[in-house]
Amino acid sequence: MTVSIAKQIRRRAGRVFIPLCGVLGLAFLYIPVFFLVLFSFNDHIIPSLPFRGFTLKWYEELGYDFVMHEALYNSLFIAFWTTLISTTLGTLAAFPLVRRSYRFKGTSQLLILLPMIIPHFLMGVALLIFFSFLHLPLSRLTVILGHVVFTMPFAIMVVSTRLHGFDRTLELAAADLGANPRRTFWHIVLPIIMPGIAGAALLVFALSMDEFLITYFVSGQKGTLTMYIWSLLKDGIAPRVNALASVLLLASFVLLLVGNWLSSSVAGGRR
Repeated sequence: MTVSIAKQIRRRAGRVFIPLCGVLGLAFLYIPVFFLVLFSFNDHIIPSLPFRGFTLKWYEELGYDFVMHEALYNSLFIAFWTTLISTTLGTLAAFPLVRRSYRFKGTSQLLILLPMIIPHFLMGVALLIFFSFLHLPLSRLTVILGHVVFTMPFAIMVVSTRLHGFDRTLELAAADLGANPRRTFWHIVLPIIMPGIAGAALLVFALSMDEFLITYFVSGQKGTLTMYIWSLLKDGIAPRVNALASVLLLASFVLLLVGNWLSSSVAGGRR
């Protein structure tokens, strides 16, 4: 009887403990984000409680901050080309890594994924030395090349995961029906792996927009948004940082919704 009661107590405690851990984990993740957005509307130059009043002036200041506009343009330009190059090369590299067997395959996979674990500080220094050796002036081009080096392994990993679950009998069926390899790729393979490619592109874009250390070493005179935010934080947390971070948070959420919608549309089109 006592053992049965103890089991019931443990079962009930587990039902309470597991959801409580989930709630605490979500709170740990999103309470700082909540206060960041809250302070972006606080009518006080110091972001702290108590709340002094509602205002939109910090957002209005962003509209007149032309240095921030240029930094945002540079970041979007770099992220766009980084996404295009990394996703394309990553998709092409994923096919032989998944579908071919060759000597030293495991070693090649480790070498491809190595930039994911190398400290960005060391990677930035190495790229700076390499570009200096080539006499390549620091510009947005060097930033794009640096971002491609560390983002392409993420694209390879995401697309490879999609290819591992690919049913290759579909390709054989298309070949039996007379489709050539190019037609099979465009009409069978590409639509099926497109959610993986879209996910890789979103991840690469976010990583490029967020990167600071590599950008700092190889950017030259063209600053990015992360470098602009860092310059604002050197003298404390400016209210404009909260407003800018809130805008970027909203943009990230919209981008996530668009990516989810595209993945759902592709999946629905296959059905």
